[in-house]
Amino acid sequence: MNFDDYLRDEARKYRQLAEQADDPLIKEELLELAAICEEVANNIEDRMTAG
Repeated sequence: MNFDDYLRDEARKYRQLAEQADDPLIKEELLELAAICEEVANNIEDRMTAG
């Protein structure tokens, strides 16, 4: 598994946890973590395709 795939998998897990969270602050934090994971995964993928 590539690191970018791992980060996307983690982002999915954070989103699933956010759906289950009752506290809005926790939900927001989990969604932010998911977004960060996706952003880093995209950056890694961009660098791999750039050469």
